[in-house]
Amino acid sequence: MIMHNKNSVVLIGRPNVGKSTLFNRLAGKRLAIVGDVPGITRDRKLTMVDLCGLRFKLLDTPGVDPLSRSSLAISMNAQSLAGVKESGIVFFVVDAHEGITTLDREIASWLRSSLGKLGNRSIIIIENKSDGSFPPIASSILGFGEGIAVSAEHNLGIDEIYTVLMSCNSFCMPEKCEIIPANAVKIAIIGRPNVGKSTLINAILGENRLLTGEQAGITRDAISVDWQFKNRKIILMDTAGQRRKSQVKGKIETISVMDAQRYIRQAHLVWVLMDIENPLEKQDITIAREAFREGKIVIFLLSKSDKSSNPDEVQKSVEKRLRKEFAQLPGVTCLLISAKEMKGLARVFNISFALFDNWSRRIPTGVLNRWLQKAVSQTPPPLVRNSTVKLKYISQTSSKPPTFIVFANRSDRLPDSYGRYLLNHLSKSFEFGGITLRLSFRQPKNPFDN
Repeated sequence: MIMHNKNSVVLIGRPNVGKSTLFNRLAGKRLAIVGDVPGITRDRKLTMVDLCGLRFKLLDTPGVDPLSRSSLAISMNAQSLAGVKESGIVFFVVDAHEGITTLDREIASWLRSSLGKLGNRSIIIIENKSDGSFPPIASSILGFGEGIAVSAEHNLGIDEIYTVLMSCNSFCMPEKCEIIPANAVKIAIIGRPNVGKSTLINAILGENRLLTGEQAGITRDAISVDWQFKNRKIILMDTAGQRRKSQVKGKIETISVMDAQRYIRQAHLVWVLMDIENPLEKQDITIAREAFREGKIVIFLLSKSDKSSNPDEVQKSVEKRLRKEFAQLPGVTCLLISAKEMKGLARVFNISFALFDNWSRRIPTGVLNRWLQKAVSQTPPPLVRNSTVKLKYISQTSSKPPTFIVFANRSDRLPDSYGRYLLNHLSKSFEFGGITLRLSFRQPKNPFDN
């Protein structure tokens, strides 16, 4: 049973009334995709808001349409209802330009019916798009009292929202509100459309948290969900399916892809999800290369393994191709999973945590310099213009990803091939398999230079 949080506000309303615009305005940054097309938001999106010192959780939800019988609308309504269950305060958003519509009245009835089963919630009407060019609307006819005139786009009426929230008895003091942990392991799940990213997260959570279906491209907004596994805090980040750049069409899909790329930059680990019946296409490799360039831990997952008659053979074939495509990065991980049968999920998390701990590791300088002497003695740097390049010492400057600097005289003359040799040797010596390492060379400053 989902318990509601008193310090949580959910945005409810029909499609295209500006819920996501208000969500972004209260959050203070663009988190949800907005546009003039109805039905852009399809999953509920959560963020922490600090409104002039008042801290609370805010949920954006899909547009509600109780009259529609389409499977997508029914699923979106269920997402909105789940948002109401989780929240103590409901912002019922209406369009001040259009006034109260038949669909608004239906949603009001739907809310009253739902709340009769859920228990008490505070419902506040938000008359969005109230920029002064239209007369006030009679939102009180919905039966929830007078509304608050707001223009999320023009930042009007936000002070009224603050005043109303402060007057709600259900709200606790700001210092008691929950904060998303900063030390959580962030995992971005990426891949081509319709490979089962949202289905995987639902299987992990054990609930229909994200909208799923046979239709490709259901997920548009990147969604993050807090979770915990073996006492480790996790943020799972679902992203929209990424097609080749030449196939990306329209503003909404372009923004969805940009959101997915932003989540890759924020993540610690990136799971590249592939359909076992059509694995490792060119786009999968392109997506993975982008994550590796960002220095992230990348794990390839072959999903829907229950559909394959010989999943182990497919895995071996994919691993062989990965060794070829990422020859400069030995030890790339590829695992079999089945969200439907809940197979392989615990193993994925265990390996992910092991790689994360390794990715976060720091190696003592003394140990590194003994390794450098050994590596140089085995394969000395090549002569450059009949002169020897002397590698003096090495230091690790950071982790996540592990980053090293080698100090050497005439370091600008070292060929790239020798840098690759040191990287491979470093990876094998300290068991950094499957982890991107960064190595650069620097010439020590001459103390006699003015």
